[in-house]
Amino acid sequence: MSWAWMPTEKAFVSSAIQGIIISMLFSFAVLLIATRNLIQAFVSFLCVTIIIIWVVAIMVLKGWELGVSESVAVVIVIGLSVDYVIHLSSDYMHSSHQSRHEKIQQAFAEMGVSIFSGSISTIGAGACLFMTSVLMLQKFAILITSTIAISYLMSMLFFGAVCHLIGP
Repeated sequence: MSWAWMPTEKAFVSSAIQGIIISMLFSFAVLLIATRNLIQAFVSFLCVTIIIIWVVAIMVLKGWELGVSESVAVVIVIGLSVDYVIHLSSDYMHSSHQSRHEKIQQAFAEMGVSIFSGSISTIGAGACLFMTSVLMLQKFAILITSTIAISYLMSMLFFGAVCHLIGP
């Protein structure tokens, strides 16, 4: 009977890939509009891509099969992963300072507390889902908490370092 699920599994994979591609292209467009700079949009997009790769790697390491909830969750994760990077990127680009160092320092000073507070509250909300007995909600808890934690680290460490080195 496992052969009967093959078309469904193919549909899950193709819809997940299609959703990822559409979401990533849309996120790049939003980043480009928010930053008004191709280099900054690309750096931000690179950070989001790395976050997605990490979260998908966690799904693979957990041994999850691609089902309806995982297909939908992957697309939702892209939206969550853009948030912190786009705030820092936008603040960096709208800074009145001239040097990269001063621009990223201002972005961290103005957005760092808000990003930290947002990450703590979202991780706290996701942690509440760990206590449920519904497997889908437990998976979603793992996805939310890992996405937010990785997004926070990527935006505050990697994105800041890259902007400091090659930012506009």
